[in-house]
Amino acid sequence: MAAEDFKILITDDDVNLRELLTEAVKSWGYSVCTSRDGDEALKRLKMEKFDIVIADLMMPIMDGLTLLNRIKELDRDALVIIITGYATIDTAVKAIEAGAYDYIAKPFRLDELMIVLNNACERLMLTAQNKALLQELRNAYAEIAMLRNSNGNLFETSDDEDGGASGEKDAQFEKDGAKTKEYIREADRFIRKPAGKN
Repeated sequence: MAAEDFKILITDDDVNLRELLTEAVKSWGYSVCTSRDGDEALKRLKMEKFDIVIADLMMPIMDGLTLLNRIKELDRDALVIIITGYATIDTAVKAIEAGAYDYIAKPFRLDELMIVLNNACERLMLTAQNKALLQELRNAYAEIAMLRNSNGNLFETSDDEDGGASGEKDAQFEKDGAKTKEYIREADRFIRKPAGKN
């Protein structure tokens, strides 16, 4: 995924800082929208999806931590970066505990923000890849379950048409059936194998 594939919402009541951040983030190739405060940001987030939200901590109407909590209620996958000129250990801990991806204290260099955004995008890409792999594994496991059930039905013994014991199975049928069962066992072991083990 390229930078332009990620949508970023910048929320700050300081118009000068908001414009500066917007120009910088756009120059790095990201798709950017802005909002003046937390309330406006929340309205935008309800109308469209954003991958990353950059929000100031101290804003009128709705502060950054309240906005962070509301964002997590709307979209748990969105990453929120809190910026503030009132940096303390306490506010940093509160932001991270509330689910913020990162916390940047003012004044900061633009290249610091660029690094944080790059890392956030990498995390989003890894999360998307993990979800896709998990879905593939679920699909594969569902197919294995279907094969197992189907295979079990094929090998059920039944009485013959005259009510007597079932006749002998065809030798080739048994051979093919054994191969199918072995395939199912191998696939099942692969699906259940812990990550990172050979």
